[in-house]
Amino acid sequence: MKHIEPPAPSVVHNQVPGRIRLFVPVIKHKRTFAGLLRQNLLKGPAGKGIYHAEPNIVTGTVLIKYHRAVYSETEILGWVERIARKIALGEIEITAKHKNPRLGKMLPGAFFTRELLVSICGNVIAGLVLAAMVSG
Repeated sequence: MKHIEPPAPSVVHNQVPGRIRLFVPVIKHKRTFAGLLRQNLLKGPAGKGIYHAEPNIVTGTVLIKYHRAVYSETEILGWVERIARKIALGEIEITAKHKNPRLGKMLPGAFFTRELLVSICGNVIAGLVLAAMVSG
């Protein structure tokens, strides 16, 4: 069976020293793959020189902040290419931890919904208390 080579990551923005944004097609709209990439960048062999990795699944990019004394931009791009290829080819195991987001982490849409629900409930309770005071 022939494996199809995944598209290689490419540089989106690199004008600030020690900070690079890369387009990584394998993570676009794939939260699990984005989490795997982030974890492997921060906790893997490259981790000691990388102190921030923030994937964006909507745009398919990852923002990486790194120590320039430890890695060059080319080395960072190489790490991301190797990790993205392993993810695309299924060489990195996806555990239950990667499939299920932590309970304390809420999605942006869920936060808005919760905030709205709390606001509505607060207004309903305040209205009932005010109605009870006026009628009583």
